[in-house]
Amino acid sequence: MFKDIKSNDEAKEFLQKELRLNREAGTYIFYGGDRGLLKLFAKTFAKGLNCDVYDDDFCGECESCKRIESETQGDFEILEDLSGIKIEAIRELLYKNSVTSYEGKNKIYVLRDIELMRKEASNALLKLIEEPNEKTFFILLANSLNILPTIKSRGILVNIKIQSAEDLEVSEFEYNFFNGNALDIEEYKKREDIDLNSTFSYEEIGLAINLWVENRDLKDKVDIYKSLRDFINVKDYLNSAEKIFFAEEIVNSNLQREEIKIIFSYLVKLLNPKNKKLEECLELKGMTRSPVNLKNLLITFFNKI
Repeated sequence: MFKDIKSNDEAKEFLQKELRLNREAGTYIFYGGDRGLLKLFAKTFAKGLNCDVYDDDFCGECESCKRIESETQGDFEILEDLSGIKIEAIRELLYKNSVTSYEGKNKIYVLRDIELMRKEASNALLKLIEEPNEKTFFILLANSLNILPTIKSRGILVNIKIQSAEDLEVSEFEYNFFNGNALDIEEYKKREDIDLNSTFSYEEIGLAINLWVENRDLKDKVDIYKSLRDFINVKDYLNSAEKIFFAEEIVNSNLQREEIKIIFSYLVKLLNPKNKKLEECLELKGMTRSPVNLKNLLITFFNKI
């Protein structure tokens, strides 16, 4: 329920007001730095739009709420592609949007990471949201507002702010370990098999990545973070060949490009603010937004820090 989210009161109140208006259709752009939290808000709003017994908050218990949570509700769909949603997916969505609703009150389409979409896909999306069908809602999620201005002008902007350690009821160490990722932190709090203080060698990062890609288990993701932290701790004692090996283990894995960029950002945040090379490293991090060779970029990065 909205009341269960322990932050972003302004955004929650705004979305509840929107639900009271009983709009026939609409496009919303949720933007903020926590990708997982954006998805949580999207599903929360979707439940409000289709809840069977909505009364100023969704129930979380009706068939519609449960199926949206499990992402099995026929009129609720999430599109995502960490390399950017392709124009083919938008065209397929256009076809689906032409078919009448067959389960709930409204059709709801959530599109993640729209800032990564190429121009042709963005233009196709623009045509789709310009005149949405009745009872059709688009929820667009973006880490930044670096999106097509015409898309921005067609949507209702909702800023979803990153939750603090206090909001999430964890220590600063726990919060920083997960880089403030709310969904990871909430899962971590439920687990008893994860020890953040134990170590995991940087030399085993390939193993941790392969396990996480296969299972998507938080424990394996934690081991990735631990190996990154171990690398930062021992980097001054490593030669260039060892640093290149570490970079290759990351880049040659089955991680998607955006996931590699997340690792890049995590490493930069681990650097001492007094590090004289931090400014250069931040410049390299900025270059990940461009279609550069990530392997070469990581090797350069590791040899600089």
